[in-house]
Amino acid sequence: MGQAEKMVRARLRAADGSTYAAASCSEIHCRYTDIGDAIEKAWCDPKPDEPPPLLPKRYVPNTRTYTILMKGYMKEGRVDDVVRMIRAMQNEPDPSSHPDIVTYTTVVSALVNAGAMDRAHAILAEMIDTGVSPNRVTYNVLLKGYCQQLQLDKAKELIRDFEPNVVSYNILIDGCILMDDSAGALKYFNEMRERGIAPSKVSYTTLMKAFALSGQPKLASKVFDEMTKDPRVKVDRVAWNMLVEGYCRLGLIEEAKKIIERMKESGFEPDVATYGSLANGIAVARRPGEALVLWNEVKERCEMSPPTLRPDEGLLDALADVCVRAAFFKKALEIVACMEENGISPNKTKYKRIYVEMHSRMFTSKHASRARQERRREKKRAAEAFKFWLGLPNSYYGSEWRIETMYEDDVGDS
Repeated sequence: MGQAEKMVRARLRAADGSTYAAASCSEIHCRYTDIGDAIEKAWCDPKPDEPPPLLPKRYVPNTRTYTILMKGYMKEGRVDDVVRMIRAMQNEPDPSSHPDIVTYTTVVSALVNAGAMDRAHAILAEMIDTGVSPNRVTYNVLLKGYCQQLQLDKAKELIRDFEPNVVSYNILIDGCILMDDSAGALKYFNEMRERGIAPSKVSYTTLMKAFALSGQPKLASKVFDEMTKDPRVKVDRVAWNMLVEGYCRLGLIEEAKKIIERMKESGFEPDVATYGSLANGIAVARRPGEALVLWNEVKERCEMSPPTLRPDEGLLDALADVCVRAAFFKKALEIVACMEENGISPNKTKYKRIYVEMHSRMFTSKHASRARQERRREKKRAAEAFKFWLGLPNSYYGSEWRIETMYEDDVGDS
């Protein structure tokens, strides 16, 4: 950004703070045939220690020149500079340098990204007043901004001003999800079809998401079935995963496992999102034995050559959480080792707190039978190893673990 900005500043020097004039031939010259080419080269191959390339002759900045610079400002979050560019363009004597639909849409996008919705709408009004007709892309950018800001009333007003397409309705459906309004999402989905607009696979999966997040997996399943019957779209892994998510959120593990089997039969291997949903569902259902089965499958795929799965933090943390709560310390250590191998920092503070709250008095009974003590011996070794990893007192230290010590440490840390 720095080199490109220097180039434009050399090329476009402010005369009175609002108008830019051409620089002289002695100021700029290089091998590029257009200043826009030189600026784009600066974006792609920045060399901050070198002076900006010079142009062989004087060039009047055109719309492309300004728009490229504006996009650079957008990437750096410099919204006010984006707006200044469009003001400079409006004062250019050459009509070819005046803002066009791409320029205005770039400014609207910058303001939407900054959450300045009133300013973004004002630019839209200004665009119309200057005779530049906004297209659906411009309106959809603004529509998405209103939905992201949870201003659904303004989004509903805006959609009356243009002819919406499937992207517009997908944005509105997603906005309803942000408002936890599955009924509204269904309303827009049906309205879209009534207007003769064919749903895309994004439409179907977004509506499925609305029902999944609101605890209505059966309705999500109905949308999925309808999607499979629509010849214009093709069911993908995202749709399968959303179906799995719907049942896992309620802890309906058996139903979710059946869907995963159907998913495999349809040629889709479970991915990190699939396993992550299942791990969270296992936690909700409080079925730690299922976590062991799932971890073995995940580990097997990670150890293949080449690996067919790269686990993420969400999946491994969910599995580790279940195992620690269930006192499966050996498996918990395997999982945190996998996290560290994949560059993920395990949340030791959380696991330490779980151990203190749930297992600190484990193996303290003096009345257990000899047979029971023998059965618990291996589990105790795993617990001691886990405490060693957590940094708690354990048999490896030759010191005694006391819950009072842990509480004192917590107070000191806070």
